[in-house]
Amino acid sequence: MKKKINVIDLDKTLIPYDSFRILVKKEIYKVNLRVIFFTKLRILRIISLEKYKEYIIPLIEKKYDDSFFKEFALSLYRDMDSLVLKEVLKETDNNTINILLSASPDFYVKHLIDELKWQGKGSYFDKSNNFLHLYGSSKISWIKGNYDEREFEYNMAISDSSTDDKLLKLFQRRIKWILQ
Repeated sequence: MKKKINVIDLDKTLIPYDSFRILVKKEIYKVNLRVIFFTKLRILRIISLEKYKEYIIPLIEKKYDDSFFKEFALSLYRDMDSLVLKEVLKETDNNTINILLSASPDFYVKHLIDELKWQGKGSYFDKSNNFLHLYGSSKISWIKGNYDEREFEYNMAISDSSTDDKLLKLFQRRIKWILQ
């Protein structure tokens, strides 16, 4: 019997806000000039969202130790939407792997994954220092690369974003989450 997988989006699905935006706002309030500079470039659409995160993530990651990101993840854990969690748990049994996938940075997403005792990934730099933005079709590539359809049953996926529509179509049960 194949193991089942459920894929859960983080921002505006499992939690009711964009976690990366919260982190960036904190840096802007602390007058982090580099973050402010790249944020202005993003607002003016001079750089893409992917490039923006590629520049911002290392700036924030180098500034804090791991305990800061663990505490931030715990705040996300406390803010989880109980209705979303209930939907996930309805589709979870002893043969199920729950996978949290997020375009937000892995340096705090991994701590939330640990807290939930799930699997998953956030956007990250690979061993060759290439930025992997887990957004849209990149999520599909990551899932297929780590959970081959021949070995896993694609059971349920839940997301708020239209960029995840193709991902949702891979699953038997798909939930387009609209914030209540």
